Amino acid sequence: MNKIRWFSAVRVLGLCLVLVYHLFYSKLPGGFLGVDVFFTLSGYLITGLIIKEVSKSGGFRLFTFYKRRFTRIFVPLVLAILFTLPFTLLISPDFLVGIAKQTAAALGFVTNYFEISTGGNYEAQLLPHLFIHTWSLSVEMHFYIVWGLLCAAAAALIKAFFPEKVTARLMPFQAFILIISAVLATASFLFMRNSYATSDNLSAVYFNTLPRLFPFFIGAGAAALWGIEDDHQKAARRRRWRKRRPVMSRIIKAALILAAVLATAAICLLAAKVNFNDETVWRSGFLRVSLLTVVLIYCARALHNLTPSKVAEPRLLTALADLSYDIYLFHWPLYIIFSNLIASNTAASVVTLIVSVVLSAVVFYGVERIFQPLKNAAYKNYRKLANAAVFVIVLASATASGAVIRSAPVVTSIEADFNANQVSQDAAGILALKNRGIAVNDEPLAYAVKGVPLQANLLPAPKAEPLNEPAPPPDVSTPPSTAQPTPEPQPITAPAEIADGVTVIGDSVILGAQSTLMNTIPDCYVDAKVSRSISAGYDIMTNLQNSGKLREYVVIALGTNGNSSYAKQLTKFIDNLEPGHRLIFVTPFDGRSNENSIVVNKTADWERDLPNQYEYVTVADWAALIGSQTNLLAGDKVHIGGQSSMNLYAGCVAAAINAAAQKPMK
Repeated sequence: MNKIRWFSAVRVLGLCLVLVYHLFYSKLPGGFLGVDVFFTLSGYLITGLIIKEVSKSGGFRLFTFYKRRFTRIFVPLVLAILFTLPFTLLISPDFLVGIAKQTAAALGFVTNYFEISTGGNYEAQLLPHLFIHTWSLSVEMHFYIVWGLLCAAAAALIKAFFPEKVTARLMPFQAFILIISAVLATASFLFMRNSYATSDNLSAVYFNTLPRLFPFFIGAGAAALWGIEDDHQKAARRRRWRKRRPVMSRIIKAALILAAVLATAAICLLAAKVNFNDETVWRSGFLRVSLLTVVLIYCARALHNLTPSKVAEPRLLTALADLSYDIYLFHWPLYIIFSNLIASNTAASVVTLIVSVVLSAVVFYGVERIFQPLKNAAYKNYRKLANAAVFVIVLASATASGAVIRSAPVVTSIEADFNANQVSQDAAGILALKNRGIAVNDEPLAYAVKGVPLQANLLPAPKAEPLNEPAPPPDVSTPPSTAQPTPEPQPITAPAEIADGVTVIGDSVILGAQSTLMNTIPDCYVDAKVSRSISAGYDIMTNLQNSGKLREYVVIALGTNGNSSYAKQLTKFIDNLEPGHRLIFVTPFDGRSNENSIVVNKTADWERDLPNQYEYVTVADWAALIGSQTNLLAGDKVHIGGQSSMNLYAGCVAAAINAAAQKPMK
């Protein structure tokens, strides 16, 4: 089969959408839709090749199909992993925690379910997984497995009905493809819509194979209608028609080009206007992109037929299409690496693209060509030299990658500090229980708000002793510019079954201030973990509540690992918290300029309005407090830095607890 011209443009469109989304999120927040362009085109091409094989031989060789697909996907994937892992030596070892499992999941084509099982977030994580983008390869491979089996079974069944008529098998096989594609595409799409309506974790829905298969089946249905190759008689008739009706041919080509341009513009416009959490995306956006991609496929297919064979695609377009898969594999881990080395996102993105293209060219034109037959004997010696060079490069990369995986830390440096302090903090907690209200570190409280010190005796007193302290200073849980006087404290007694004290549930940010926080707040229990999602934190709260271990003051310090469904997930804390508790939300902060910081800022803004809706909710506005003092943070502008930022954080939380003590319980 001759290569179909203009399909390269469809591939490049999908690649550009994904690249802009990952490198310049604010410019194209819906660029993840480019994956659906790839999925639809892949379903079309693969099914077209299967139909072609059935039309030629009357049967379908399943093992050969699997071998061809596995080789095309697996070889570049292995090389991308081997070539990128050595670059990680340039950044913090924290990014390598769990790298062995990530690598195994990628090579086993189960990254999507690995991310679901570990609570991975599609859009943003503080320490993003290097190979999280291979989730799409997992879905694609799962499609090949299922689709290959269905097509092989259909081909065998049709062959049994037409044992001696090979040419008679094509039409019923195409009819089967069309019907089963329509049924499976509909089922997959409806499953996705239902999952969106019922799930609290959109990332888990997005990663799941079943709701993500319908673009493949839409492409497969298009292949059943048009195929990918015409017979010689049809091609000859078209050539004669073009010569007889040149004006009509040009009009049709102009209409096809216009339709392709409009479809491309519609996809790009949708990608520019929506985001991952947008209901439009889940209700119809993914479907619209798949259908618009079918329009592009049809236009490219028709233009190929109407364009003289001597007219070729632009070489740059063809080269980018050839390298699109390899560039997709390389760009994400390289961007993580270079964005942590280079302060400017634009500069980091440019370096990422350059290195990705170079490495992709090495893989596609170097390593992959080794397995292809040599057409020109004059290049025999050159091929031997190139093979030797490639072997040395791959061997060196494999050695370095193995060393990286072996040296990867088990936990991040933040977790290591947390674990090192845990024993001593547990001991301090026991002493604090025996002498509650006395073992308090006053120093951090002076940092709560500019020059407004908070006294230790304003922290929640034991329930046996009503709060008789003097009126507290202005509510420091909100920025100073909007601080409001708090009402006179009222003796409030929680239900007897609820333990007094403070439960803090947080992510990696709170780990940095954990020791200071526990020294500052009496009877404080902290449960924090790196990369913890909001939904995972809700599970922690639910488990503690069900076991009777959730204390009166519940501090939720989550949201730094940005999640677009923050409102839906944080509302669950409010709705499902049992009566007798006071709820404190710590606003998250991300001082970087990327997609995560945008989501984090929206989360903080949403939380600030909660006290106006719920009288038992208080906000510790860490984002407002640290926003003008980011020099106190660690180098990533997210995590706690030195002792000053530890004191500031602990004081911010303690002040919010003081304010919550003056408000009613739920």
